[in-house]
Amino acid sequence: MGVFKFDHFVVDEMSYTKNPNYDKSLKKIILKPEISSNNEIDGMSVQVSLKVIVGALDVKSTPFQVKVAVTGSFEYSPAEDDGGYGIDTFIRNNAVATLYPYVRSLVANLTMSSGEFPGYNLPTINVSKVLDQTKDDMI
Repeated sequence: MGVFKFDHFVVDEMSYTKNPNYDKSLKKIILKPEISSNNEIDGMSVQVSLKVIVGALDVKSTPFQVKVAVTGSFEYSPAEDDGGYGIDTFIRNNAVATLYPYVRSLVANLTMSSGEFPGYNLPTINVSKVLDQTKDDMI
């Protein structure tokens, strides 16, 4: 089976909103993706949610706001965790990395479908590292 098995994901939220405050004359688009995650553990079943918000509706240099949230279902098998890493390590390192490409695809499809602005591709990143930095910034 493997230590940490991905079963499936579902889309919890998917939205595109045009920013009425966007000022085209600025000739500059600023997009700063915000990434967050949380999880629920029930025995060996794990639900991991990953949410990304790109853009804002109160910033003049941002043409839109996109919100995408997905939840993935995983199974953890401690008997196969030969390294003794533990469930938290697999959630932090594997689950969010598994879900991020789905979020990237949804964001790209939503922005590409706007008919007004070019599609936006979230950067390829180490999601776990970014989430750790975000949590450190909040402390």
